[in-house]
Amino acid sequence: MKYSTIYKYCLFLCAAMCVAACNEEHIIDDAAYDLLSLQLQASSATTRTNLLDDGKTVAWNVGDELAVYDYESSKHRFVANHVERAVARFDGKITRQKENFIALYPYELGADNLSVEQEVLVTLPHEQTALKGTFASNLNISIGKGARNVDGSPSNVTFYNVCQLLKFSVPTYAAGKIKQIRFITSSPIAGLLSIDYSKDAPSLSITDDSSTSILINPPMGSTAFDAGTYYIVAAPVELNGFEMLFVCEDASYTLSSGSVFGGMAGKIYSLGTIDLVGTPEVTTIHQYDNGLLQGTSLTISNSPMGGFEWSAVVKNSSNTIVRTLQGVGTLYSSEEDEIWPYLPKGTYTLEYTFTTSNGKKMTKNLKFDIIESPTFSVGISAYTSYSYYKGDGVVKDISKANTLNNVTIYEPEISISGISSRVLNNVNYTFNVTNNFGGVQSSTSQGIYVYPNYTVGNYGAYTLTGNVTFDGVTRTASKMVYITGIPYKATPPTQTDWAGSAQAWNSSYVRLHKHTITKTFYCPENISVKVGQDVSARQHTIATTYKLICSGATLKQIKTSWMNTTTDVATYDSELKTDDPTVKCESSYGSADAVIEGTHVKVTSISVRYR
Repeated sequence: MKYSTIYKYCLFLCAAMCVAACNEEHIIDDAAYDLLSLQLQASSATTRTNLLDDGKTVAWNVGDELAVYDYESSKHRFVANHVERAVARFDGKITRQKENFIALYPYELGADNLSVEQEVLVTLPHEQTALKGTFASNLNISIGKGARNVDGSPSNVTFYNVCQLLKFSVPTYAAGKIKQIRFITSSPIAGLLSIDYSKDAPSLSITDDSSTSILINPPMGSTAFDAGTYYIVAAPVELNGFEMLFVCEDASYTLSSGSVFGGMAGKIYSLGTIDLVGTPEVTTIHQYDNGLLQGTSLTISNSPMGGFEWSAVVKNSSNTIVRTLQGVGTLYSSEEDEIWPYLPKGTYTLEYTFTTSNGKKMTKNLKFDIIESPTFSVGISAYTSYSYYKGDGVVKDISKANTLNNVTIYEPEISISGISSRVLNNVNYTFNVTNNFGGVQSSTSQGIYVYPNYTVGNYGAYTLTGNVTFDGVTRTASKMVYITGIPYKATPPTQTDWAGSAQAWNSSYVRLHKHTITKTFYCPENISVKVGQDVSARQHTIATTYKLICSGATLKQIKTSWMNTTTDVATYDSELKTDDPTVKCESSYGSADAVIEGTHVKVTSISVRYR
């Protein structure tokens, strides 16, 4: 054809599309999914398609527009007016002086001009509208290079797809649920792309103005994704794993994978059939009945595949299975489990198994913590002779009090309350019980720890403490008991047990001249007692007086006549007082240093009993 003198010349392009994704690669097996939590959306597609029925061949459509660059300041619009599957004829005009050109599809995504000769800037949207069975026509970025034929015949140009396709399918059960999908990776996959066509084949790089995620909306006119196959158009970069976030009306789900794939333009990478696989949520609550800890109920909600049967086991940190569950929807186990009714604090593993819509059985693990502490209390009991005198923790019984040893703490006992027997008697649980009285537990039953009788060396008040630690919680109880030294009987008093001096400490009696011997007891309060004695007093050449004294009060006084002996074997009511808890045997005559034969007091026996 002859060139006219007008500024623009017509150019006819016969454009053949080099199929984007002539080979489909299934790069992700369902079993490789690392499923977390997700959300969704769906729709039906009525827009034209760019992918033929074989799912692999890219076709042109009448009305498709190309951006043709002839290395001048602006791009030129060429429109497809005749299409036969993958071959189309485009009509348009280019600058008169230029013969070489670069053609870009689609027109609207290309920059207005070339920044560098044979380098085109094009924007791949990071928000895309899905089409069922294909992808939106304006997303399949393709580029070709050619030269104008001087005879006016159409220039044949082969177009190369710039991007890779990521294919996924929505299963029937998820139809109408997914409202939106976001594909996320660590590499830039959308945004401003730079295509260099200075060599025989185009090469692509991603500029700084890029995105590591692509948002996919349902097809036009739909609010959610229908069941079917969809495509994501992404920059041809190798992907080191990905995450897909599915946004639903009342839940969100995340599907992720660590697989490495992608990187080739014009290729389809199949992500398989996606599932709305949720992350189970574990709730544990300690259960009580009438104030008794029965155990722990466990609820696993948000089943990984809604409406499908699944199973789960719960393992403790020792990898021991403590619960087994199975069913559809929410799984529940109660505290009535007889092996592990109570779940102690700590980290647990939920190992759950389900079958995907592809028929693949999957087992996943989820860690969760139990931090709730148990509620319980501890008591301590023990008794002494004074306990029965007073009725402290036991039924008041004076006769019983007078049969007990006066320096013994009887049957110290630590008890746990607030925990049921199914927990207390379960070998899977440990109760650490300590005390301050050094007893080694002799028996235990139903949370009651009984210790041997405990003998002390001195009269006084003793505070007994008991500590019980269960599941990291320590409870302490204390009790004060009293060792008064009563009941008491000395036959006769001994030098080590009584204060004071005597003429003689014999095995059968204590001989007093001018002496006083004293026994001190412990009285938390005034104590009613019976004081008994077996005493004889003899006068020879010097008169003598003997007194039996309790807390300063004289209970019995003996004065005998010359050359006579007076004996008193009797019991006297009295009161031991806190300010002077003593019993005294007092003898008075002449000089304590003088040895005067025949004048003396013999104390054979002294006793003090509760009354």
